[in-house]
Amino acid sequence: MKIPRKIFHMTMIILGFVAAIFLGIMAGRLFGTKVVVDGNSMEPTVASNDTVRVNKLIYKLRKPGRLDMVVFDMGKSETSRYFVRRVVGLPGETVQIIEGKIYINDEPLEYKYNNEYIEDAGLASEPVTLGIEEYFVIGDNYNQCDDSRFGSIGNLDKDQIVGKAG
Repeated sequence: MKIPRKIFHMTMIILGFVAAIFLGIMAGRLFGTKVVVDGNSMEPTVASNDTVRVNKLIYKLRKPGRLDMVVFDMGKSETSRYFVRRVVGLPGETVQIIEGKIYINDEPLEYKYNNEYIEDAGLASEPVTLGIEEYFVIGDNYNQCDDSRFGSIGNLDKDQIVGKAG
């Protein structure tokens, strides 16, 4: 029995759409994910209980850049948690917080996400020089969060960074 040409073409179009949707879902799961933010460390940019998309592929193609919002894994327990913070210090740079402002290699950083005085410089009260694969991250709500200024997080190794949040 021969299938009429119009039915064959319509079937092929439908199968093409189904295949495209399936491949899109698989690519999304393989190269991206979603993370629900728990806490106010990135406010006002991202609020607690907001969902952010994570591009897991981008940092396989390029390195994280200054002011990128990244998702990282502390990996200190079997039930590791993801954290969202913003990159301020790049590999090889020196980060310091002086009189409530962030300095990179002795130059003030224009940080447009929060202009409040940084109350606690933490480890960055002294110059912090980053290794060749290390990043210094800070929360947009820096007076209400843990970040690279504190030993609980510290400098991030590149392999801790899961992807770029967006």
